[in-house]
Amino acid sequence: MKKLPIVEIILVILGSVLYFAANIQRVAVPGAVFDLLQNDLHTTAQSVADLGSYFMYIYAASQLVIGVLIARYGGFRVVTFGSILFFVGSLLFPFSQTLPLLYFSRVLIGLGSATFYLGMINETRRIVPKKNFGVILSLILLVGYLGGIVANAPLVVMIKNLNWHLPMLGSESACWRESFLIVAIATTILSLAFIIIKCIIPKRPVDKTVHLDLELFKETFKNKKNYSLYAFACFNYGLYYVVQTVWGKKFLEDFFSIPEINSAIVLSVMGALYAVSGSIIAFMSKAVLNRRTIFLKISSLNTLVVFLSILLITCFNLKSELVGYVVAFFFCTISFGASLSPLLVPLLHDYNGSRVANTSVSIMTSGFYFVVAILGNISGFFLDKFTPVGSTIHTTTSYIAIFTLMSILAIISFISVFKIEESQKTLRLINHINYIKDKDSTDEEHWHDEYEHDLYSNV
Repeated sequence: MKKLPIVEIILVILGSVLYFAANIQRVAVPGAVFDLLQNDLHTTAQSVADLGSYFMYIYAASQLVIGVLIARYGGFRVVTFGSILFFVGSLLFPFSQTLPLLYFSRVLIGLGSATFYLGMINETRRIVPKKNFGVILSLILLVGYLGGIVANAPLVVMIKNLNWHLPMLGSESACWRESFLIVAIATTILSLAFIIIKCIIPKRPVDKTVHLDLELFKETFKNKKNYSLYAFACFNYGLYYVVQTVWGKKFLEDFFSIPEINSAIVLSVMGALYAVSGSIIAFMSKAVLNRRTIFLKISSLNTLVVFLSILLITCFNLKSELVGYVVAFFFCTISFGASLSPLLVPLLHDYNGSRVANTSVSIMTSGFYFVVAILGNISGFFLDKFTPVGSTIHTTTSYIAIFTLMSILAIISFISVFKIEESQKTLRLINHINYIKDKDSTDEEHWHDEYEHDLYSNV
């Protein structure tokens, strides 16, 4: 029995690496290999964009039920099932020669990927001492986010430099299939290792009292406070992630003729900034008495300014490479302001109470990826609509249409953010501190003592 925690820790480590692999799949297709896919498959931009959307739709829908399945069957059991779907889909993807098979492989990958994050959180909370949970969770997130970084520049470099062609894969262009096969083989080894080690530990009993309670969803949608937060959060995240995973790299290449490797590096930097920004913003919020809405407003304003600026750049057809790198910098700024869950989740807990809080968070997370999926579909339509058939270099009109839509959504997000209220606990703390300060503003030392006392008493 003494070896049991060690075995479970190994499973958490393997699950974290699977989460890393899932992020590679989520970010790389179609964003990092858009033109390669379109050329090799002889298909439309819409069809290529749909490869990302199929994944996102499945991933989004899964967020609404995965938490219940984990509570009922246990995190390791659900991740085991997910890992089977994930490695089968990963192996099928590079061998698929038709769009239906490619879409099916992406559905399998999406279903499997959806289990890793919540499954690892659940099991980590169970086996790790409470005082170390935050640190371990941050490490799991960091490992996962590294997958998003690897999915751009490192993957593009591997595809460009890989001189290994498998005739059975049928690639007509660069070795994207071979590269994804390497990723799939590594994924399969990890998944099988997880499944075998999972068989060592005793099976946990199924908690038959846990079931999907639709009343919790009804209560969430009855709370009008949630609507503004959802509108802001989903559009703000969706605008960032559709750049990161669908057309951001392609836009830099098509419009500004920035070299492919440089464009991929920009997207990897975006992934890195996203990975670290959540912790930084959470620390800054804590430093100002857990004020959160000010950071949400700054992020929303920046997103609006970025997309309106790029819309003007496309309208005036400013195609110099220098302007392209300015736009790349703009992309990096929105990535820094996209990782806002450390601020949004506490607000949802405050708005909804403990009974409904987890459901409200799952709805928000699901909304993130539904928005990305829909924007991917629409972006693919615009890329095809205004571009000659067969061309993979898309027109200025296509990008004007895309950035017009993005700007409209950024405006909606910006309007919504001003309707988001601070949590009641934060308001009480701010009001109490202001009261103490007014009460004895002439005695700075006395005010400081009372401030410290009340702050650490969580008034």
